[in-house]
Amino acid sequence: MDYPRDYVIPNQEINHGTAFVVMPFQERFDVTINTITKVCKELKISAMRADDISRQDIIMANILDGIAKSEIVIVDISGANPNVFYELGIAHSLRTRQSIIIISQDKDIAQSPFDIRHWSILKYDVDHLSPFKSALKKKIQACRNSINYEEYILNLLISNAFDKDDVLRFISLAKDINSKNLELICNIIAGNADISNCNRDKIQILNTYLTTLSDYKDGQYAKIAWRIKYIAFTSEFIFSQYIDTLKSLFLKEWKRDSINLNDMNYWEFVALLCSRIIEKQHKDKQDAIDWLVSYLKNPRMGRIDKVRTMIENFLLTIQDKDVDNALIRLLTANNHSAKESAIDICGQKPILGAIDNLLKIIIDNEPDPHIIRSSINALTRMHVTSAGPIILEWMIKNHDKWGKQAVSASLKNVAEKSLCILDEKSYNELINLE
Repeated sequence: MDYPRDYVIPNQEINHGTAFVVMPFQERFDVTINTITKVCKELKISAMRADDISRQDIIMANILDGIAKSEIVIVDISGANPNVFYELGIAHSLRTRQSIIIISQDKDIAQSPFDIRHWSILKYDVDHLSPFKSALKKKIQACRNSINYEEYILNLLISNAFDKDDVLRFISLAKDINSKNLELICNIIAGNADISNCNRDKIQILNTYLTTLSDYKDGQYAKIAWRIKYIAFTSEFIFSQYIDTLKSLFLKEWKRDSINLNDMNYWEFVALLCSRIIEKQHKDKQDAIDWLVSYLKNPRMGRIDKVRTMIENFLLTIQDKDVDNALIRLLTANNHSAKESAIDICGQKPILGAIDNLLKIIIDNEPDPHIIRSSINALTRMHVTSAGPIILEWMIKNHDKWGKQAVSASLKNVAEKSLCILDEKSYNELINLE
């Protein structure tokens, strides 16, 4: 679409957390766009202008799309550029008054066209940008405070892959139960909440509110409610001030028999919350690591346990020494479920500090064939050549077990391939023995 009227769409989906900047593509505006981008970044907003978008062959379509779908539209009318005024007119036609911010470095705003003089125009001086940064930040926050919370929640959940009709029914029910709570949730997510209308008691009320919603329609709204909990309760506002409240609500002591498949939405939330604590390097990081490890210590539930898979993927990808040390410690634990997960992660990451413990598992003749297989694979991935003679000795010691266990043929094959990769001499000794 490259004609403005094509964008007159009822209930146009807005990309929240985005800002589109309309200004001349001239070098003298580079300092302005850089300043706008930094201010937006502080507010968790991604700012861009049309020339930032990769498909330059359709520049007008990029501009129209940015104006129509960005949460905030910032228009710099400095120098009365005709293209800018054309695009400002489009913005006035497509967007609400509250979503548009007009800025200018022109000293005499009175020289602006009379059509827009009655609008609030934010003046700035490129030689004194600090006042501009502060004023722009307040302007953006004011825009976000005026958002339509129903539309905001709708677009947020659609962007999280929920079906639009399901979301609309959920929002309707949420409004019927308590529209003020839904509005507060929206403001928290958008970063508009303040300490006067959100406190520890309110967080507990919102948790109860969302829990109630999750129980409707035989639990059909549970995934939506838990996703909103995660987005809202890990927002910068709540996460930075009320982590103790979140811990008391969700991060309780785990027991071996406390996890069951009926609680998967809860455990997924807990895993995401712990991951967030670790990523943010919060003071409770070690507790969060311990909670994730505790989940791994529960018996495996098979392929349907997506939470376990999610935790393993997180521990694999996060670059954190405390996480790595926790995984190394698990290699000497008695819990086979967590031990097997830790071995696989140590080998894939790889965590070189785990090598001694991996070798010890084989030297000590670990009786669990799954753990032995994982250890051999991990050492092979890390190309630990010193493991060759140790693996050979283990195979000689256990040669009488081949064929007596269902996994034995597969395990023997894994060990032989590892020797072939790690240590040619040990591999040749094995062949001669056979």
